[in-house]
Amino acid sequence: MAGADFRTVGTLAKLAGRGLLRALRPAPAGPRGGAAFEAAFGALVADPSVAAEVKQARFVTLSADEAGWLAANCDVAQGDEVTVMAAGSFWASKALDMRFGARIGVWLRAGDHGHVRKTRGAASSLRMEEGGPLYLVAKPPGEWADERGAFDPAFPRGGLPGAMSACVIVWKNGAVKGLEVLARAGDHEGLVAEALDDARHPVEPPAGWNYLWRLGEGRIYREAGDEGARRICCHTHEDVGILQFPADFALTENTRLRWRWKVDKLPCDLPEDIQPTHDYLSIAVEFENGQDLTYMWSSRLAEGTIFRCPLPYWDKVETHWVLRSDANRLGQWLREERPVRADYAKAVGVPPQRIVRVWLIAVSVFQRGTGICEYADIELVDGDRVQKVL
Repeated sequence: MAGADFRTVGTLAKLAGRGLLRALRPAPAGPRGGAAFEAAFGALVADPSVAAEVKQARFVTLSADEAGWLAANCDVAQGDEVTVMAAGSFWASKALDMRFGARIGVWLRAGDHGHVRKTRGAASSLRMEEGGPLYLVAKPPGEWADERGAFDPAFPRGGLPGAMSACVIVWKNGAVKGLEVLARAGDHEGLVAEALDDARHPVEPPAGWNYLWRLGEGRIYREAGDEGARRICCHTHEDVGILQFPADFALTENTRLRWRWKVDKLPCDLPEDIQPTHDYLSIAVEFENGQDLTYMWSSRLAEGTIFRCPLPYWDKVETHWVLRSDANRLGQWLREERPVRADYAKAVGVPPQRIVRVWLIAVSVFQRGTGICEYADIELVDGDRVQKVL
């Protein structure tokens, strides 16, 4: 324990030093919000050619001190395509240079009881699955009580400096056509170009997989290869996402999780067992009791290290097992096999009866680094029983 505490102090000291260097040599923290943002997009939306494509356009300023969902003062119908372009960020710690921006923090809901949706980036479009008055909120991912946007009282909001500015556009004839017209009228800090690229070339999750609603949709994972040699490619930068595949697999002493992976770049170069540095790549198994065990690749922690997730909410349900940390093996395809029941017993406690999902996890939001990896040949095996996952 003393060694872990000493390591944590050293890690925080390194982060503070890096934060000081960045403060001395400040770089833009992404697109800027505020008056310049609203003036630029106000002029673009008022262009006659753009206005002809717009059903409704609204500006919303999102604060961490908002008590709840903020009305956008417009209604959407099921099937409407809505573009959200946002700028600005909230600071969790300026001393440690920790912030989160629009890529992970802007959520939408139609009506008082609609399902929550997250934008895929600072500029992206969604097809509305429900209709009603549109609401927005800026919120770190994960801190929800349910899928309809109730706040978890264990995580009170407020107290973070910063703000986000959002331009919300409901299109008459779809996002692609509307954004093409908008791009011809102009741009502001590349947000229109980003939104148009997202609308023209959406990054869909691989077949059979879906993003965990609690963290929202994203652009992190894409399928590669053909049906006989499928791979999932992961590229995360200043983002977070969990991809899930459903399973219904009895957990016995013979149950194995098998997969191949190739990790090319890790999103953090410091020990990942504290919140400010908890950026990592992993594959995980979720069990019927809501717990998950995640096998991760670490940049600094020794192989075989086991620790509870350091993040709020996740510290109740997630356990990490450092499976790889040898930098010399980066860029190589490696074949893995784990005795899931025995691992659970060692890392968590009395094993449950069933596996319900397999996850892929990518986190790069804290240090805002980049993580790149690929997965292949994922399967659950128990004797003659095999569930092919990928």
